[in-house]
Amino acid sequence: MSTHPPEGAPELQPPVCGAPAGRVTHRGNGGERLSTAPGARSRVALLAGVGIVLLYLAGAGVSGRASILARRPLLDGLAPPTPYRWVSPPAELAAANKPPASARFTVELQADGSRLGAFSTSDGQLNLVLSEGAVPPRSGQTAVEVAVDPVDPATLGPPPSGLVVAGNAYRVQASYRPSGAKVDALGGQSSVGLVYPLLATAVADVGGHVVLSSADGRTWKQLASTDTPGTHQASAQLNTTGYVQVGVPPSAGGGSGSDQRSRILLLASAVAVAIVAAALLLRFREASRAGPTGGRGARGGRRRRR
Repeated sequence: MSTHPPEGAPELQPPVCGAPAGRVTHRGNGGERLSTAPGARSRVALLAGVGIVLLYLAGAGVSGRASILARRPLLDGLAPPTPYRWVSPPAELAAANKPPASARFTVELQADGSRLGAFSTSDGQLNLVLSEGAVPPRSGQTAVEVAVDPVDPATLGPPPSGLVVAGNAYRVQASYRPSGAKVDALGGQSSVGLVYPLLATAVADVGGHVVLSSADGRTWKQLASTDTPGTHQASAQLNTTGYVQVGVPPSAGGGSGSDQRSRILLLASAVAVAIVAAALLLRFREASRAGPTGGRGARGGRRRRR
């Protein structure tokens, strides 16, 4: 018996297993080619994803600018920063404020001067490093005692022109033991790091915090400083004992927030909403175009089979 199909009959093809690869098309009414390829859906998903990310970032920025009590960005898995401890807190923070810590440290004194030492207050708001030989040796003296005490900056002299104080001032004193003779100068590469709070007053540069130093608390000198906004800490080399505090330039416009940043955040939010809306509209149009055409094509196929 012949297995060949009758002459003129379409040639039979073996079935193909698995999903079709690449683009799949069919013809609708009037010979129109309709595509079910994933490219259009991918573009819609990409637009929606970009919009959602922009909305998230804008929300994170707004959450950090809403008030001085709402400074946490919308990040998962990160602990919130420890609340700053004020000597004299702003009125809105007074109820929850805890007093800042004082500290006393002792550094061994040898024939070539003091030993290397690194110290911090218990609340972590001041960090002090005394380099090797920072305090010179003195006959009959065996150690150097360092005392750190927080001070209300309002009781001291004003900061240099163009700066406002961020946080507490600290008095750093050092003296020989057992005599108690005062140490005025610190040698080597000694340094101090001060944690500062975020202020309700707008600042010109969030990375522009500097360390100020004063021997008597009246006249201040700006030190060459390194600002680390991520940890809210400004640090500088320290060559004298006395008073230290953090200063930062205020915004030229003043006020209680950065209007420019608020406008940027609002603009980013508007762009994100527009992107999401465009993605949804494109998706709706694709679905509307493919649905009715596909249905008419299917009915036409059934009529041809009858």
